[in-house]
Amino acid sequence: MTAAMLPGWIVGVLVVGALLVALAPLKSRSLSWLGAGAGLLAGLLLVMFGVHVLNAGPVEVLWSSGLPLDDLPFSFALRVDSLSAIFLLLLAVVPSMALLFAVDYLDGQPVEAVRRFFAPFLILVAGMVTVVMAADWVLFLFAWEIMSLASYLLVMWNWRQVENARAAWIYLITTHIAGSGIMLAACWLSVAGGSFGFAQSAAALASTFSTSPILANVIVGCFAVGFMAKAATFPFHFWLPEAHGAAPAPVSAILSGMMVKMGIYGMVRLFVFMLPANSTWSMGWGVLLATLGTISMVLGNIRSLGEQHAKRVVAQSSIGQLGYIVLSLGMAVALSGRAPLLAAVAFVGALYHVINHAMFKPLLFLTVGSVEHRTGTYDLRRLGGLVDTMPAVAFMTLLGALAIAGTPPLNGFASKWLIYRSAVFGGLEIPVFAVFGVIAIFISTVSLAAYLKYFGASFLGYRGEASRNAKEGPEPLWMLTAEAVLGAACVFLGLSPAPVVASSLAALAGAPNAAAYGATLVSTGDVMGGLLGSSGYMPVAVLLALAVCALLTYGVWQLGVQTTRATTPWFGGELLPEGEVRIGSEHLYRSFLARYKALLDPLWNPRLAAPAWLAKVLDIDRWLIGPVYQGYDGLSRLVVRRHQGRAKGYVAWQLLAVVLVVVLLVGTEGGLF
Repeated sequence: MTAAMLPGWIVGVLVVGALLVALAPLKSRSLSWLGAGAGLLAGLLLVMFGVHVLNAGPVEVLWSSGLPLDDLPFSFALRVDSLSAIFLLLLAVVPSMALLFAVDYLDGQPVEAVRRFFAPFLILVAGMVTVVMAADWVLFLFAWEIMSLASYLLVMWNWRQVENARAAWIYLITTHIAGSGIMLAACWLSVAGGSFGFAQSAAALASTFSTSPILANVIVGCFAVGFMAKAATFPFHFWLPEAHGAAPAPVSAILSGMMVKMGIYGMVRLFVFMLPANSTWSMGWGVLLATLGTISMVLGNIRSLGEQHAKRVVAQSSIGQLGYIVLSLGMAVALSGRAPLLAAVAFVGALYHVINHAMFKPLLFLTVGSVEHRTGTYDLRRLGGLVDTMPAVAFMTLLGALAIAGTPPLNGFASKWLIYRSAVFGGLEIPVFAVFGVIAIFISTVSLAAYLKYFGASFLGYRGEASRNAKEGPEPLWMLTAEAVLGAACVFLGLSPAPVVASSLAALAGAPNAAAYGATLVSTGDVMGGLLGSSGYMPVAVLLALAVCALLTYGVWQLGVQTTRATTPWFGGELLPEGEVRIGSEHLYRSFLARYKALLDPLWNPRLAAPAWLAKVLDIDRWLIGPVYQGYDGLSRLVVRRHQGRAKGYVAWQLLAVVLVVVLLVGTEGGLF
């Protein structure tokens, strides 16, 4: 099998797998393994293809030269470069682990529910794979729509609950309205460039910037709105917590782990591969991106502190972590041509954090799913004390929490360290970046606080109502296996940053403006610290230092601790129920949140007062749908009154209809009408 054949095989396996899951007359467990098997096989092929591209260079494939529709200048063309290969490798890992987790997570569900999960899940993965391989806007937009519709069906999986249907509808409307900007911009560039190909569109955009910069910026804005909505970037972030709260845990893992990354992928293609570098416009767009990323970072992480729904805690922080990525990408765009070496560091930091977020965020969503699978609830106020029942899941949760908070030597620290350094040193060129860097460091502590709340409320302290009634027995094998693989990836990516940095630099080298971003000027060692005035980040040395500190701390504690005994708490001689003395999740961070509520609430929940006349014009129910319905209802009631169940009456109506038809025909032929 040649490399050019692999894209077709990958998409074919996923589509055929979805069809088999939808149609095969199997029991639910067998259907689950059928869907998971198709996903795992596609994941193996994706690994083969991605590694080949990283080692051998880009692969171009022409699926079709177009359709015979008035000679439209498009083709179903693929071009997979190093940037696409990185996303394909992520699509090999994250969906495979989510599908493996779902085998046990959905055990016991009806056949119909299993079909509604695995079939759209595989179609979603096929859509995302095609998005990152497409080299033509028609194929890109087709795959983008398939991806959006399949994810909508997955969010609506438990459609009988009204709030889930509402969340799915908000997601669908938001992404489609915003995504229409992508279509408009792509069509305009395709007309100007004479082709729907990405390369021709990039050339057309560069030409438009030289002739009509205002129009060119409008085009970039249309693209940006569509991609930022998919990436849940402020101000298009509001759909994400609702969608994650409604979707099953494996779906949340793939939505946050990969689907929102399609928006990031689009932004990288737009701002790094299409937008002319080293210009006033690139600096403006870069600063705007960095600003929106910082706002997203602050809002998402602080909002996660106040959530009592475990999955919404993780979902809110997704907005914050995506803010880190957008911040770093914006700094790279703004610094291109001005400080190319720092631009390279910022770009690598953004792509590194994309990879890291695709590991620790699905891990955390899957741990939430494990807790819900055992206890039947996501409510942190009803949990607690699960560490004895679920020790392995508790360990994975703590590992994911430390990784996402940027604790060395885990993967989150490596990427955030690059973001911090590019922000601080980038402040020498654009001072506001230094401010953004300080905010980013502070928000990492907020992120840690949010996940300590989730970990503590779920696994430590007194057992809540749901924890006391939790299922007994060992953790399901495949659920734990999926979490262990993602946890191991968090450790490996933290201890071995060199392959990630090298792949990110290779992706940057494929950009038309690679020189402006310093891709040809820096090495892996330069990016990891040598470039910025130090010996570089050495994760193994950090790990050894932490191990020594931990041993010393443990030794001091053992020398100073006295013998302890288990006893009941003392409440002044009174016997109080646990519910009255337990500090629940709802009591944490109240004073901190109160200080920021007045400042951040207008950003999180903007309230726009529309003019009264506009509200009336937009009220289509009042002036159009309502009158049409009333007229139809009145006509229906008139017809119902004439239905009396008498054969003579029906014959009379038929004769009347015949007479009317004859009169109409005669009048038409005779020129009366």
